[in-house]
Amino acid sequence: MARVLGVVRLSKVSDETTSPERQRRSIQRWADQEGHVVVGWVEDIDVSGGVEPWKRLEFGKWLPSTIGKEVSSIEHRIALEESRADEYDIICALKLDRLSRRVLHVHTLVEWCEKHGKEVATVEDGINLNTQMGKLLFSLIASFAEGELEAIKARAKSSYNHLVKEGRWRGGRIPYGYRAEKQDTGDGWRLVLDDYGTDTAGTLREIVRRLIEGESANSIAQWLNEDPTKTPTSLDAQLIRNGKSPKGGRWTAANTAKVVRSLNVLGQMEVTEEVVIDGRKTKRTRLVRDTEGRPLQRAEPLITQDEWELANKKLDENTSKRNGNRKGGSPLLRVAFCTCGEPAYLGPGRSWPYYRCASRTTHKPCPTGSKGIAAHVLEGAVEEVFLRAAGDVEIVRKVFRPGVDFKRDIEEVNRALTELREDREAGLYSSELGKQEYRETYKRLDARREQLMAQPTRPDTWEEIPTGETYRERWSKLSTQHEKGKELRAAGIKAVIHAEKIPPMTAAQAMAPDGHDGMWQEGKGRVQILIPMDFKRRVRDLAAVHSES
Repeated sequence: MARVLGVVRLSKVSDETTSPERQRRSIQRWADQEGHVVVGWVEDIDVSGGVEPWKRLEFGKWLPSTIGKEVSSIEHRIALEESRADEYDIICALKLDRLSRRVLHVHTLVEWCEKHGKEVATVEDGINLNTQMGKLLFSLIASFAEGELEAIKARAKSSYNHLVKEGRWRGGRIPYGYRAEKQDTGDGWRLVLDDYGTDTAGTLREIVRRLIEGESANSIAQWLNEDPTKTPTSLDAQLIRNGKSPKGGRWTAANTAKVVRSLNVLGQMEVTEEVVIDGRKTKRTRLVRDTEGRPLQRAEPLITQDEWELANKKLDENTSKRNGNRKGGSPLLRVAFCTCGEPAYLGPGRSWPYYRCASRTTHKPCPTGSKGIAAHVLEGAVEEVFLRAAGDVEIVRKVFRPGVDFKRDIEEVNRALTELREDREAGLYSSELGKQEYRETYKRLDARREQLMAQPTRPDTWEEIPTGETYRERWSKLSTQHEKGKELRAAGIKAVIHAEKIPPMTAAQAMAPDGHDGMWQEGKGRVQILIPMDFKRRVRDLAAVHSES
């Protein structure tokens, strides 16, 4: 009489043909007929046949975790002692594919059993591994089981691709800014803008607006965390929509940037898949495309392509500490600079804060012998000169007007061709049918590229929109130096801190600052304030209007 470990596995709970109850009854009947006793059961439900037996939640408790691995004998012994491998003599399943659908996995399991005096048995396959014919039959059946697994994966992938191309939502984590909604026809689900309730669409647009206007991901994350009930994270928003309590997730600069950088916000789709390159498995994330090589549009975009590109450009700029715009940092970051070209940072002083050359943070001497300057002195000088020069000028906001340019479409086609070639190199078009599909797709994409390159283009432009408010009026509404710094950055103002007091300038010197084309300058103590020449023109135009009236 031998001790039997009954193994039950099911990929889907709804599969009635090999239900857990039927598998248990068959194994128990076989053990009774053979005069054995069942000492334990393994039940792995909703587990794919492609998962190694020793990595499965239940089966793994009865097997050492070092099966199939090149480890020391001591590690093998420890893993064997930690498992329940000494409690059974025979591993029995209804069929071979209940153990695994991978030939290599089954062979590895059988080799381990033979080495440790155990047997593998199946009820319906009738395999006797003690004979050469039984081992041959075992290999054939295992091969068929693996082939069926690949067929299942192919069918699942085909179904997935079909649903995606129809714009339907298949399930999983919902991209930020969207919610899953059942289609009116009752035919599956689709992604729609989440613009009510949790309103993550509104939150995403506000994040993008703040980025474009110059705020950093850090400061935006702080704003998002002020009231998480109104601006929940992706996971919390999904829990709330499902009627569950949120987990209180916190926003960080990293996950704030992640939702903006994702192409999901454009209604497009990225997939991460496993490919084989140079004989090695690796994961690759790619954009899903249609047959014409264009990004597949599965939902309405949350923002425009131009807004997405500009927001990502701002993120790239803010990843550098030199271009920092961090909440609680220096109000005049990207405005105040040392004569050596390094930015000036705000730091503590004995009596009040000081702006000092960034070279101090690297413990290197400033090559121009910079000296720190009291914050109130620098900020006061910049504000005084700027308002005197441009206080009565009306604020204009620049609005981007896209032209007609097919460069982006051509780049998309080129990327699609590159991905197509990479897929072929990875062996995804190895069959005759695949080769034909590859040639047809490549030919179609190449023709589209030629068509796009022949189209006429018109450059992008920026349009200035008057706000009806002067800088002096705007200044009266600002309460913090950070707000003023933001306006100075938008206006393109620069302040250079000199080691010594700047001597009086002639008119010619004021109009021609060294190394600053398109700017005019004015000195105030040790501060050289540089103002875009555009302000000079607008001041003259304003004076002309007043003289005519």
